[in-house]
This record gives sequence, C-alpha cells and structure tokens, in this order.
Amino acid sequence: MLHAASSFRNIPFDQEKVAATMHALMEGAGVVFVAERDGVVIGGLAGGITEYFFSHEKLGFDYSFFIEPSQRHGITALKLIRALEIWCKARGAIALQLGISTGLNVDGLSKFYELAGFTNVGPMFKKEL
Repeated sequence: MLHAASSFRNIPFDQEKVAATMHALMEGAGVVFVAERDGVVIGGLAGGITEYFFSHEKLGFDYSFFIEPSQRHGITALKLIRALEIWCKARGAIALQLGISTGLNVDGLSKFYELAGFTNVGPMFKKEL
C-alpha cells in the first residue's frame, strides 16, 4: 500500500526482497515494530543503527514507517516512534533521524515529527536519472 502510493511507485516492488530485508532486520541487522488492532496489522516501523561517517557515535534511522490511512488519527504512530527511540538508545545511539522520502503528506508528517520532539534539519531532494 505504501509503495503504490509513494514517490517510489515507478520502481518495481519485489515482495521477496522486502521479506528478506525484514527478516534480516528481525534477526539483528535492525528492528521491526508492528502495530496491531484486533489481530490485524495496521502499521509498522523498521529501523536500524549506523555510525556517522565522520564519527564512531551511533545514529538511529528508519527504513520504512507506515500506518494504514484509516488508523492515522490515534497514538499508534507515536507509540511506534517511541519504541524505536527506546531501542536505539539501548544500543548506544545518540540521536534518531526520521525521513520523509515518500512524498506523501510531507507537511502533515513534518508537523507530527516536530510535535513528537524532532527538529527539522532540512529537506531531501531527488532527481531521476
């Protein structure tokens, strides 16, 4: 659903690659948090940790973050972000960086991230080649 609506929709979607990546994250290369309501998955947040290229300090980041559109007006998104924050901090990260690369609801999501305590450090630009 996220891929089909996003700025990535023109890039082929490979279900097997997604499954392998999520499996690797769950096996220790990162983390995947899933939100359920009544036994149905309504969202998820996949993240990881890397070192800054100029330092040995660690930085948490998101691979993908999605909440089913009909479920976006609750606290699910905030709970997922808080879970990632806790996970990153427990692994020594000094910061968590979340991006908006899908082109979807950039203004609304930017406001949400700011309300969640994040600072806007600049836009992201893309050029098709």
